[in-house]
Amino acid sequence: MSIDFHQKDRNALDLSGKVVVVVGGGQQPGPGMGNGRAICILAARHGAQVVAVDRNLDAANETVDMITAEGGSAYAIEADVSKEADCQRIFDETMKTSGRVDGMVYSVAVNPPFDFESNSMSVENFNYGINVNMLGCYHCNLFAAQCMEKNGDDTNGSIVNISSIASVKNELGLNIGIMPYALGKCGLNRITELTAVQYAGVGVRVNTLMLGPIDSVLGNHDSQSLFGLDAGEVKEAYADVVKLKMGRGSVWESAYAAVYLLADESRFMTGQQIRLDGGATLVR
Repeated sequence: MSIDFHQKDRNALDLSGKVVVVVGGGQQPGPGMGNGRAICILAARHGAQVVAVDRNLDAANETVDMITAEGGSAYAIEADVSKEADCQRIFDETMKTSGRVDGMVYSVAVNPPFDFESNSMSVENFNYGINVNMLGCYHCNLFAAQCMEKNGDDTNGSIVNISSIASVKNELGLNIGIMPYALGKCGLNRITELTAVQYAGVGVRVNTLMLGPIDSVLGNHDSQSLFGLDAGEVKEAYADVVKLKMGRGSVWESAYAAVYLLADESRFMTGQQIRLDGGATLVR
C-alpha cells in the first residue's frame, strides 16, 4: 500500500480509522496524569478509536469521559493483566465491538508493596509484579498480534511496549522493591524483539518506548515509597539523572512518541528500543 508521505498537505500522525487498545489507560489516584491516560487522549485526538483498559474500571471510564468530552471515540474494558484469561478477553471484546485491532500500547507497571526497613518482599507480591510487568506484556503482545495479522494490509498493526531505563541502569542497587519492576521491564524489552521477529512477516510492527524520568502520577508516587523520599527529594533525584537542561519530561512527550510509533510514519521501524530519557542513559 502506497503512503502519500510526499504530499505537502499530508495530515501527519493520522490515526483515523484505526482501533488502538491502550492497556493501562486509567491511572492511580493522585495529582497530575499518567502516561497511559495521556496516550489514550492523544491517540483519540489523532483520530483513533481508543479502547482504554485498566484493572480499575472507574479510572478507565474517566479516561473515556475525557476523550468523548472532546468529541473523540472511546470505550473502556476492565482487565487484570496478571491473568492470561483477562488479557485474552481484552482482545476478544475489542474484536467483537470494533472488528479489528490496529494498535496496542502496553503501558502497565506495578511496584508491589515491600518492607523498606528489612528490604524484603513476599513471594506472592514478587510474583504478582513479574506477572503484571512482564507476563501480561507477553500475553497482550501475542493476542494483539493475532488480531492484527487479520487486517490484510502490508502494514497490519503496531505494538508499543512501554519500558523504563530501570531495565538498563543499576544505580539503584539491590533494593527488592524495584526488582519486579526492573526485571519485568528487562523481560518486556526482549518480548518486543521476539514478537517483532515472529510477526514481521505478516506486517505487525513491535517497538519499545523506554522512558526515563517522566513527571507522571506513578513515577512521583512510587519514587517516594520505594526510596523513602519526600516530594522535594524526588525532584532533586530526578534532576541529577537527566542530562538535558530542560529537566524531566512530561507524559505528553511520552504520548507523542507513542503516537508516532502507532502511526504510518514509523512503518519501517520494528524491534527497536527508543529511549525517551533526557540523556539519562548516555553514561551508564
